[in-house]
Amino acid sequence: MTQLTPLVTDISLQSVLASADLARTQSLAILDLLDAHHASSSTTTDSDPTAHQLALSTQQKKLTAHLAHLRGLNRKAVLGVRSTKQETGEARQEIDALHLQLQNLYYEQRHLRGEIAGCEDYEYVRCLVLWITCCEARHCYFWS
Repeated sequence: MTQLTPLVTDISLQSVLASADLARTQSLAILDLLDAHHASSSTTTDSDPTAHQLALSTQQKKLTAHLAHLRGLNRKAVLGVRSTKQETGEARQEIDALHLQLQNLYYEQRHLRGEIAGCEDYEYVRCLVLWITCCEARHCYFWS
């Protein structure tokens, strides 16, 4: 026979499900007790109402205890979600800041590459004229 794996594997969520199941079982027990009392009171007239009230009160106290435990688990889960949300928000802000810094560096890199290309393409007229005059002077010196 194969064993089924549970859908929920988180221990804290399993405890919530177990607590909810206990509260559900207790509610069904109260309903069964009420049905049994109504069925017995319609057939017989000499049933003891105080015994029934005592049993019902005991079952209601158990249900209240289960519900209080379930509310406590719910509150704990809500607080856990809030703290996780806060941590996620802080991490997202840090990632956004790092991404912005990276984008700024890319922009600066493109700008500097454009400046370098502009410098490399710049025609140095003064140097070119000086070079030409030097060459002409040598040429005249050697040919004369």
